[in-house]
Amino acid sequence: MRIRTGIRRTTTQMLNHSRRKTNLSASRRSSLLSAARKNAGLNNTRLGMMMNANSIQSARLLRSNYEKLEKSATSLEEQLGLLAEKADVGGKDLTATAANVVKHFNDTYERLRKSTGILNDYYRQTMKEIAVSNKGKLEEIGIMVRNDGTLSLNKDKLAGADAEKVKAALGASGDFAGRLGAVASRAADNAAASAASAASQYTSSGALANSYLSRYNFRG
Repeated sequence: MRIRTGIRRTTTQMLNHSRRKTNLSASRRSSLLSAARKNAGLNNTRLGMMMNANSIQSARLLRSNYEKLEKSATSLEEQLGLLAEKADVGGKDLTATAANVVKHFNDTYERLRKSTGILNDYYRQTMKEIAVSNKGKLEEIGIMVRNDGTLSLNKDKLAGADAEKVKAALGASGDFAGRLGAVASRAADNAAASAASAASQYTSSGALANSYLSRYNFRG
């Protein structure tokens, strides 16, 4: 009888110990699961902020590129107007202005080439067509049209060119200055609109993501 009682006590103690161990393990598993879920949520938040920050950074870069295109195209339009005025009056000091036109032409052309969109491609192709269609007149006074559509300038040749030929090639009534000026103006307007559109992508959540990433320095 005592033996059976002792066996029952031992069995009861083993069962109680097993239950306590089981409860402890369950509690520990619950804590681990809770911690894992919390950590996963934090990681998802960080990943979301990083992705959002990348999107904001892309929008800022796009805006910057369009602002540079707008500035270049506007400068091209302005310098073309000034060059046409000097060509019409037979000014001898138009070489520097012509150099500015060539510079801004090439810069605008390249920025249009690197920009997406049907209009940007159209403006670039039109600029090339204008240069190629006036190639004979331009090269006669020292402005060379390269195969890729960009321009180069022989300053000495332009400085010594006949005034009437310069007027015919670069004057306000000519095809080169008139058409190219109009294209530059439209390219600048389109770039300004595109820059504004990119800027509109900045949101409060994006600003928060940038603040977060700046604080953690991309290392968490």
